Amino acid sequence: MKLTPQEIAQLVQARHVEGLQEKWLTGFARLGEAQETDIAFFADPRYENELYATQAGVVLLSPQYKPKHPLPPGPTWIYVDKPEQAFYMLVQRYKAPSLPGWGREAQAFIHPTAVVSEKSYIGAFAYVGERSHIAESVWIFPFAYIGPEVEIGAGTVVYPHAVIMPGTKIGRNCIVHPGAIIGADGFGFYKGENRPYERIPQIGHVVIEDDVEIGANTCVDRATLGATHLAHGVKLDNLIQVGHNVRIGAHTAIAAQTGIAGSSTIGAYCRIGGQVGIVDHVHIADNTSIAAQSGISKSILVPGKAWRGAPAQEVRQQLLMEALMRKLPELYPRLRELEKALSQP
Repeated sequence: MKLTPQEIAQLVQARHVEGLQEKWLTGFARLGEAQETDIAFFADPRYENELYATQAGVVLLSPQYKPKHPLPPGPTWIYVDKPEQAFYMLVQRYKAPSLPGWGREAQAFIHPTAVVSEKSYIGAFAYVGERSHIAESVWIFPFAYIGPEVEIGAGTVVYPHAVIMPGTKIGRNCIVHPGAIIGADGFGFYKGENRPYERIPQIGHVVIEDDVEIGANTCVDRATLGATHLAHGVKLDNLIQVGHNVRIGAHTAIAAQTGIAGSSTIGAYCRIGGQVGIVDHVHIADNTSIAAQSGISKSILVPGKAWRGAPAQEVRQQLLMEALMRKLPELYPRLRELEKALSQP
């Protein structure tokens, strides 16, 4: 990659350019780490000090930004409506790792009954099971396991050591990161007559719609009956547990180490922080935000609210309780004195 500031300004449809200089830009970097051949961006006021000290060759920033101090003369300042979005558009175009070309590496196993597009990539030691359907423009990396009767839509990428268990259906343009397991048995048992746990057969499957991303080492369990369902555009971070028969609505994003117990339903456009625990058989309304390390023990039925704490409460209520808790050491001695005074005859 070699771009001039003028070319960058054209690519991002800049509103205004200051300090236009003839130079070559060859890389991308954070504002505080960038060198004179790097492109950087400024979009967060918390990093304003780095803005005045940056050594970047080009900085993308918003036309609405009003600097507190004069900007240094070194960089070319390119004003664009959405600097962060423009920056990552350039990264995607010029620096994103390329995917392999079509073909089947010699050590790959593809069952004779599997239907695999010639315009796909199957890496060495990958396994594609019987009666599976792999569409065109699918990349299955080495050591991935694709079980029997799996369907994978066009544009989907399955990275190394991912496991797609039998009967799973994955839509178009999905990403399954390394070590993810989709379609393993759910955690279902009942009390038996002769032993404490009898296993409930898990005979359902997993359905994943288009544009879903599954993080590394995340597990999405198959349903006991029916389907575990991830709707269009769901984004799951690494190390997430999605239990059997869970349903997650469109464009919901969930951070790492969250656990969702079986048969819960999460609405669309929800944002769930890391290490959240969600009990079974609850419903979470659309556009709900849940802070990290919260515990959801009952359904959230009103959409658009923010929750935090364990057990979780609406953020305003939780903040009030925390403020009162901080005052307890001061209030407790006064309460004891009051009790003593009231107990006097």
